[in-house]
Amino acid sequence: MFTRSVVGTTMSQVKVERSSPGESSTDRVAVIAQFSGQHRISRSLNTMIEELLAAGYRVLVSSSCQSPSELVFAASVHDRVTVLRRPNVGYDFGSWASGLAWDGDISRAGHVVFLNDSMVGPFSSLDKVLAGFHESKADVYGLTDTTQFGYHLQSYFLGFTNGVLQEKALRRFWMGIRHETSKDQTIQRNEIGFSRLLRREGYSCEAAFPCRHVVKPGENPTIRGWQKLLELGFPFVKREIVRTPWVAPDGDLVADVVRRKFDVDIEEWL
Repeated sequence: MFTRSVVGTTMSQVKVERSSPGESSTDRVAVIAQFSGQHRISRSLNTMIEELLAAGYRVLVSSSCQSPSELVFAASVHDRVTVLRRPNVGYDFGSWASGLAWDGDISRAGHVVFLNDSMVGPFSSLDKVLAGFHESKADVYGLTDTTQFGYHLQSYFLGFTNGVLQEKALRRFWMGIRHETSKDQTIQRNEIGFSRLLRREGYSCEAAFPCRHVVKPGENPTIRGWQKLLELGFPFVKREIVRTPWVAPDGDLVADVVRRKFDVDIEEWL
């Protein structure tokens, strides 16, 4: 078991696979944690990157892909992203921490968003989602929150404003991310632990789709409330539901619901 931080343990093994030219001029930066067994990037992630680029974001993909081959993106984004390849240590939080450690300028940007590839979509424009983030007065912004296992912002989308990532408490948190032996430990120590830190240090938080509007207390809105979220304008469905539909109410209907609402075949987005 690793006892040192992910950054301390693995940064010497982080390699730059591709560096996007002219990448340093934007005050908006997106760091995307990517994991897959094969090197071809999904339509979902390609589309997410297209939307972020259109909104003026510099995009860094921090990948722990299991394939040794170079990642293959859609032609529209292939030469416009920076790609780090890193060991599969620390889950998504380790990927975000590695991105921060690799490029210290990220924490100084006015708007920084951490994302992962656990969602299928976006099936519609991210303009409204990103506008909500850009207009928010909160220090930290998420798309959804939940009271499951304790209140927290769900970590597939975490936005940071006004340079808060430079502050001591947040720097210490991210540089101290450790390898956890299970997903549950990662949720407890990192996802829930991060929201506890934010409350303890007095940072303001906001969720675009508050869980109280979607599900009962203690439920996961991206699982239990996937249909309600779509009705409210949420442009994603959780990949876990597509792969294992029995985890969610009416999960076997997800492909049909997405087809009717967005006129797409969800299998093409995986």
